Amino acid sequence: MVLKWRERLCLEPEWNEFKRWPFLDSQTLSLEKRRGYLTNARIVAAILDGRPVKSVAESFNVTPGRVSQLMDRCLAGEEDTPPALTTGLIPHQRLETSSRRAVLGTVGKPAGDRCSFQYLLATVPGLADYLMTQIRANVRRNKNSQNLTPRRFHASFIAYLNDQDWPKDTYPFTSSSLGYESCRRLLERSLIDMQMPKEHRRVLGAKTMPVCAFQEIHIDEAHVDCKGAVAVVLHDQMKPLRLGRISLLLARDVGTGCDLAATIALSAHPNSADVLALLEQLVQPWEPLALTAPGLSYSAEAGFPSALDESFCRPTFGIVRLDNALAHLSHQVRRMICEHLSATANFGLPKNPKARALIEQAFRRLNLDIHRFPSTTGSHPNDPLREPSKLQKNPPFVSLRALEEAISVLLTEYNLTPLANQGGITPLEQMQYQMTNHLLPLRASNLGPGLGPYQRSQMVTVRKGFRAEAPRINFEGCQYLGSALNSADLLNQKVTVLFDIRDIRSLQVFTLDGRPLGVVQAPHTWMRFAHSVSLRKRINHLVRQDVVSKRDPLGGFFDYMLAHRHLPKEALSLVKLAKLMPEEHTQPTKAAEDTMPNSGNDSALQRALERLPDWNPDMAKKRR
Repeated sequence: MVLKWRERLCLEPEWNEFKRWPFLDSQTLSLEKRRGYLTNARIVAAILDGRPVKSVAESFNVTPGRVSQLMDRCLAGEEDTPPALTTGLIPHQRLETSSRRAVLGTVGKPAGDRCSFQYLLATVPGLADYLMTQIRANVRRNKNSQNLTPRRFHASFIAYLNDQDWPKDTYPFTSSSLGYESCRRLLERSLIDMQMPKEHRRVLGAKTMPVCAFQEIHIDEAHVDCKGAVAVVLHDQMKPLRLGRISLLLARDVGTGCDLAATIALSAHPNSADVLALLEQLVQPWEPLALTAPGLSYSAEAGFPSALDESFCRPTFGIVRLDNALAHLSHQVRRMICEHLSATANFGLPKNPKARALIEQAFRRLNLDIHRFPSTTGSHPNDPLREPSKLQKNPPFVSLRALEEAISVLLTEYNLTPLANQGGITPLEQMQYQMTNHLLPLRASNLGPGLGPYQRSQMVTVRKGFRAEAPRINFEGCQYLGSALNSADLLNQKVTVLFDIRDIRSLQVFTLDGRPLGVVQAPHTWMRFAHSVSLRKRINHLVRQDVVSKRDPLGGFFDYMLAHRHLPKEALSLVKLAKLMPEEHTQPTKAAEDTMPNSGNDSALQRALERLPDWNPDMAKKRR
């Protein structure tokens, strides 16, 4: 998600003080750039001190748009990438690599030659590999290589384009030099890079493995090597649907080899909320699933360590090792590990799974049992255990519920399997022995005030509503109302809202000095069931495309999912949506019964409440 500079300061408040920004020696800049850098630094420091944008613009004789542009240059960007900060203050400093967005021009429609050579390398199939193979052979002095010169290298470049039937009215044939200078620069730069001395290979990971419990934990996610099905009741008919692949998130202790927690994400690509759910299970007591599949049962002592005793829910974790997935680099995940779990987050080196070989071993062991299902995807395209093509048109035999139960039973049973590297002791027994006989530190139960792992805060402005007595707050495309805003002093003033990313139907409002004002609610059309920020964004995107009606967005989105239920990915999203709806639909009826005043005719009231129909997707169509 792309953040503006104000959103960046809300998520990462440590950048609110300019003295915490990285130091840059202005003496290394030229005189002209130094003047612009110091002026930009004064503008940014004034904004961070809390001065209004218009006031700062008047003080430095610039436009307010220039001030906002400078703040976005320093702080805006992707949520999971660090901001430019001090580098963005240097005038004319390029922060991103140049690239060509438009297609190449022709003789009749010229479009310029900027970055056209890089566009060719990325567009023409095999061109980049062909050129680099020639350069690499020249450096290694192979017997079948040639002594490359810029002229010969450029001739090979033109010959390859002719072999690929590249249009003659497009770059490089529209240039007088035919891209000779770009080829020469590529050759010289690549030769210099390949002739540089190689560094010694880095030692990855510790030489001695940890032996204490909770000293090091490996966390990773992987696709479950099996596809499931689900049954949907529509118009009093049960229709089975094929679902897309789900993901398993697993946490494993290195010292004992014990699986600590696991969670299922109903998506092929888990997000930060799924990682937070796994981290939350590390400190919550484990509860077994209610097994419904025939033949599945938990052993008497099977389970995760958090089910043994309450002390297992309060350990002090040492190092939590993850990979460089975007879900792991989220600000909420880092805050959960460092602040709530009191651990050290280690993201390791990119594309280096061997540093976390223990968690990869757990996934491999699980796939050996998952391959017993007929709907397995196999280990490779030619795997004989792969689901045959004649079965891929119909829904799999294994349901989603049975697949989740099988994974839970397999993971808990593994904790009761003796390991050779633990002296023939099971991981659960080793964990229990260390917790009983070793001095392992425990985490404090009261972490003090602060945001929860699923909570976010954001600064918004109280606006005047359509009626004078109903001020509003604009948040994620909706207008929130409530008695907490019914004060004339709050109009056009900044307030802080606190919300749960899993359910944004209500917001807690605070003043800038931390005084609570109350709770505001979303419109009634968004109160039907709990929904997250990402789901709200997707529904609003469909509303803007006139796919879903804005009069009933949640009901329309459910109808949209039912219409596209034949797609495995959309069917999986429908299952996620259906898990939120049943219990949420029963709450308004219960609340109405609890708040209804007592009367003498209770039986008539009860009969009237029973005649109220339950909500179903057809109601949204009737209202239209």
